[in-house]
Amino acid sequence: MSSAFDEQAFKLMVNVRTLPKKGQMVLHSATLEECAKIAEQFELVSVESFKGECLVAPWKRDGVKLIGVVKATFTQPCSITMEPLEVKLEEPVEMLFVPDGSKLSHPRTNDEGEIIFDPEGDDLPETFIGDSIDIASVWLEFMALGIDPFARKEGAVFQAEEDGDGDDVSPDSPFTALVGLKKH
Repeated sequence: MSSAFDEQAFKLMVNVRTLPKKGQMVLHSATLEECAKIAEQFELVSVESFKGECLVAPWKRDGVKLIGVVKATFTQPCSITMEPLEVKLEEPVEMLFVPDGSKLSHPRTNDEGEIIFDPEGDDLPETFIGDSIDIASVWLEFMALGIDPFARKEGAVFQAEEDGDGDDVSPDSPFTALVGLKKH
């Protein structure tokens, strides 16, 4: 299986060096061709609509902050019945970027050089090279995070097959030997 980002469905480059102080609003509704590419990228049955919107604003000295939302309507297979399942997704987007090599992209360390990790703290900013950021890649990443890999239709219930003696282990399973030990 290929990575979801080997061939990105579309790109939307924004020059971050020329941003107004109050930021720039970026809006995009995917074309039919882009929707088809998004469906292929994420192995969905189809993508009926995809819309990204965000404010791209200067952050700190030479960083960039993105705040917005990704909205999509798509069809994916039910993880139990494999029947088509229509999904409406709305994912908030918030991300920080700093130029490659910025001190802000390095994790904090203590006196011994150990990384200080705060699970409740903010994520480190992402880095970028040059003067542009691909906003589409951010939107697509947040869409990927919002897709339920085990989506199922309402009322769909998984039922394991039983082999007749009450044990749920297939005769071809590597656990078959363990079931035999359990009976002794």
